[in-house]
Amino acid sequence: MKKTILLIGAFALSLTSISQVLEVENFNSLVPGNVGTAIDGSAGQGGFNTFATNGDAPTTTTNAANSNFEIVTVRMSTEQNFNLTGPDGDSGVRAMWRDGLDVSWTNRTAGNDVIELEYTFNTGPTTTSKNQIGMRIFGDNPSTDPNAPATVTSIGYSYDTSTGVLSGIAYLNNNGTFGNFRIGLAAGGLILSPNTDYSIGCSYNTVTGEVLWKTDASAGNSTLPSGLWVANQDPLEVDFLAFSTAADPNATPPVTANTSATTLTFKDYVSRAVAVSNLLNNEDQTLNEVSVKVFPNPATDILNVSSSTQQLSSIEIVDLNGRLIKSLEVNSTEVSANIEDLKPGLYILNISSNDATITRKFVKE
Repeated sequence: MKKTILLIGAFALSLTSISQVLEVENFNSLVPGNVGTAIDGSAGQGGFNTFATNGDAPTTTTNAANSNFEIVTVRMSTEQNFNLTGPDGDSGVRAMWRDGLDVSWTNRTAGNDVIELEYTFNTGPTTTSKNQIGMRIFGDNPSTDPNAPATVTSIGYSYDTSTGVLSGIAYLNNNGTFGNFRIGLAAGGLILSPNTDYSIGCSYNTVTGEVLWKTDASAGNSTLPSGLWVANQDPLEVDFLAFSTAADPNATPPVTANTSATTLTFKDYVSRAVAVSNLLNNEDQTLNEVSVKVFPNPATDILNVSSSTQQLSSIEIVDLNGRLIKSLEVNSTEVSANIEDLKPGLYILNISSNDATITRKFVKE
């Protein structure tokens, strides 16, 4: 039975906080083609584990394969994306994740007790395929009940490919009933447009249990009453997840089973540890993605950073494991960083002014 809670019209203010990158990827440094060579949870390129199953018998799903997880090059561009293909029948699951988030979380900066997830995806064309596809943060279940699941969805999203409805997902306490609930993000469901890119974010406070979703950078965060929150879910991993719909003749109205596959395209994602949730803050009025330029990108020896609106105070270069590689204290609108000693690969730039921090990515050749 599907569990659904309608999101109430509550909004929380976005406050500035210094973020600590836990995971980040834009897929540009990966090799086009299949991510992995096995679908049993083994690691493939980029450190991503891939898992696919057709489901337990009886099942009508037949398409579990390495090709469910594919790196593709955007036409007439050097940009690369990740394509996730869901089941073609009434059962089965697809999951892709990196190991090590639990270690990064344990080693996070003291006080950064909120985990954020932001990602950009394309809804693709209109389809009759009944797949649920999205990203989630899985965490430890704090329950002492031996019959409770060991891991739960602390926070995340699920996109219904047949209806175009985007929903929130979270592990909640609904009047004593604990479980993963689907969250309605608008009255009647938040319907997204086909063939459109969306950047969305969500966060989970491990101390209070607060859950937040944000689907528009110009709007506030959406939340739920605190009585529903479940605290102390320590983050374990960030997953790309896809699964299909089984028939439910007892539903109102009755639900028919999925009979076809569909593919969703992901552009990038980032997970951070922060003290205060500050989702989709790229539109900050003082330091933002428009005002900051990073060039050349890719770079070989010198990386330039400039801002048309703010004095920059610091530049941090972080690797994909969240390790600080280089830090520069500055007081200028233009900064040149020597990166000759960096190994080739993808890096994260934490660019700070006196009142804001934004994150950019660059490639060292």
